[in-house]
This record gives sequence, C-alpha cells and structure tokens, in this order.
Amino acid sequence: MKPMVKFEISTHINRPVAEVFTYLSDPAKLPEWNSVVEEATPSETPVKAGTKIQTRARFLGRKIESPSVVSEYELNKRYTTKSEKPFALTITNTFDSEGGGTRVVAIFDGDPGGFFKIGEPIVARIAKKQFQAQLETAKELLEAQVPVQS
Repeated sequence: MKPMVKFEISTHINRPVAEVFTYLSDPAKLPEWNSVVEEATPSETPVKAGTKIQTRARFLGRKIESPSVVSEYELNKRYTTKSEKPFALTITNTFDSEGGGTRVVAIFDGDPGGFFKIGEPIVARIAKKQFQAQLETAKELLEAQVPVQS
C-alpha cells in the first residue's frame, strides 16, 4: 500500500454560491488567488467534466508543469481535478450555502512521489498551510468585489 497524503481545508466566503463556484472553478482565475500557480490554461471554455488544464506552478522552489483533467463538474456544487504529474493528486472542492454565503471545502488526496516523498509529512503540512492561505486570498478577493445587484 502506497502512503498517501490527504488533508482538508475550508473557509466561509460571504458571497453567493454561484459566484464563488464560478470564480474558483475558472482556471484562468487561478493565478489571481493561488500564488503557487503562474499560469493555468483550459483546453476549452466553458470548463466541464473532461476539460484538460495545463498548469505551470512553483512549489517548494521547484517549477512544476502539471497537466490535469476536470473529473467532476457539478454546477455550484462540486468541482474535482486530477493530475498525475509531477505526482498523483486529486483536489475535490465542494460548495454549500451557509448563512447567506458559501462554505467551501477542498479535499487534497495525493501520492507525493519522487522528490516530495522524502519529506512527505512535512510536504503535507506545508501544502495544507499554503493551500489554506490561497483559499483565504480567494475569500478576500471575492468579498472585496462590489456586490452583484439583483
């Protein structure tokens, strides 16, 4: 049995579910709120299950080219991406209405092979902290937007 790294992060964003989902599931917006990601290009828009995303990122001082695929796309509910390089990683984001805003939960499930395997528990801790910080940045950006007039 291969050791896996699994952790969960979450936050409450004081914006409607549809707005939060649209923003967080748009690969082109990733570099705005995720400082690890330099560029993310989807194979098609709008994004749907089966869309491929080519991501260029930097993690722990390493440049990472990471092709991923959207494995689940349930509008305003669930958005999952899977990548195999540089290691297997599945990120599942769920979106739920909560007190006039949105509860976002992201579950990271991966096998940090190769370079990352040597420091697996440390990598998991660093990654969890880093991804929580990215989610907080997304929250700040979304909450700072001018409210949508209904």
